[in-house]
Amino acid sequence: MARRSRHSVLSVLSVPRPRAPWALGLALCLLGAGPPAPIEVEGPGGETVALAPREGRALVVHFWATWCSSCVEEVPELVRAAAGCAGTVDVALVDVGEEWDDVHRFAAEHALAAPMLRDPKGKVWREHAGGWGLPANLLWTEAARQRELGSKSPAQWRETLARLGCAQSATAQR
Repeated sequence: MARRSRHSVLSVLSVPRPRAPWALGLALCLLGAGPPAPIEVEGPGGETVALAPREGRALVVHFWATWCSSCVEEVPELVRAAAGCAGTVDVALVDVGEEWDDVHRFAAEHALAAPMLRDPKGKVWREHAGGWGLPANLLWTEAARQRELGSKSPAQWRETLARLGCAQSATAQR
């Protein structure tokens, strides 16, 4: 019977074994192997809101503006499509570069009860959604982030939400 070697994978690959358990974690974080850091936007009271998917859920960060005609059509459709996704997919509506008065007026005109957030200078939008146009989406799961640019129809939103784990959106497609 052959005898098994007692070498770790790290020693076989000629990589020095970490001296402390935290060293491997630090090395992985420096290499970008850890989970992405939350993104920070502004809440209605001017407070900083950290966005990241909650455990077991996906997060859609939807960047939009009131001057964007396709956004004006899409935001209420997205809110309706996501209404049945509670517990599986969260949606964050992030206005880019506008004042709170404009955002609140839009929400009131369209009877939106969804929480509204703001990226006052567009920094988060540029860094995380590419900054090429609106609407833009960041589809974020525990495993990955995906950028999307351009508007979606209600059917496309139901398909996207179903792909992210929303069971009601999958049922509504049939």
